Amino acid sequence: MKKTLIFLFVCLPMMALAQATLTPEQQLEQAQRQLEAAKAALETAKAAKAKAEAEAEAKENAAKAEAEAKEIRRKIAETKAETERLRREAAAVSEAAGKMQAVPAAKDGAKEDGNAVEKENPAAWTVPTAPAARRTKNTADLKEKDSKDFYLQPGTVPEAGGQVIWTECVSVPGTSADELYRKAFAYLTELTQSDNQLEGSKVALVNEKEHSIVATVREKLIFSSSFLSLDYTQFNYVLQVACREGQAMLTMNRLTYKYDVQGNVSNFAAETWITDKYAVNKKRTRLLPVSGKFRRATVDRKNSIFEGFRQTLK
Repeated sequence: MKKTLIFLFVCLPMMALAQATLTPEQQLEQAQRQLEAAKAALETAKAAKAKAEAEAEAKENAAKAEAEAKEIRRKIAETKAETERLRREAAAVSEAAGKMQAVPAAKDGAKEDGNAVEKENPAAWTVPTAPAARRTKNTADLKEKDSKDFYLQPGTVPEAGGQVIWTECVSVPGTSADELYRKAFAYLTELTQSDNQLEGSKVALVNEKEHSIVATVREKLIFSSSFLSLDYTQFNYVLQVACREGQAMLTMNRLTYKYDVQGNVSNFAAETWITDKYAVNKKRTRLLPVSGKFRRATVDRKNSIFEGFRQTLK
């Protein structure tokens, strides 16, 4: 019995080995099953990867779409804010123009009823469709060469209510408000389409009934030019015109500058850059080097614009 048990213990591993040994056909079949399983796992992995990539791409596209929508909303908000600002400024111009001494002609359609006078409402401010204007070169700006100290004089850059603002009322006796409005509109249209003008320079708002115009100007203000270099700044400002019978008032305000020197961009406002406090030395004997050249060029440009306006109306 003992020998039999010993024999069985010796044979069991051999029997297990015999059972574990596969025939070539079984090995082939097993390899095929493993191959199919590997293929299935690969397809599953590919599908999972494709799904992950699709989800990532969808998220990326959604993020881009949201960013674009946000940018569009920002531009819409900026446009609305700019339009509202121009409307407020236009209303201020109309109010200031109403203080001119000339008495406006009675409006058509006014009806008297006892002591009460009913007048038709003025048209709302609108964005004009400017005619194609002849592009002309900016002629040399008027420079005050006769007086060496002209740019140093107090009041050369006037301030009102904390803002730099130039205003001039041009008297043209015998000329109707309609005619003055047409001339002023043509002048501002040509100015905003002349050389050195930048994107955004345009006649922005008009009110034909009130004979008022608002133009936003974006242009190159050139300090010096040579074959090798060009020194200039982007000059931004607003021009407003209000016409009455025999009179037209031009206002220039909201002056800002964007100055790029070899990629270093500086932004200035006229109130803190070209006024007496910031552009003239304490002894009032000279202009400061950088802000002084802005003051000189701005005054020259203003003189050129106002002189062109006067000549256009007369």
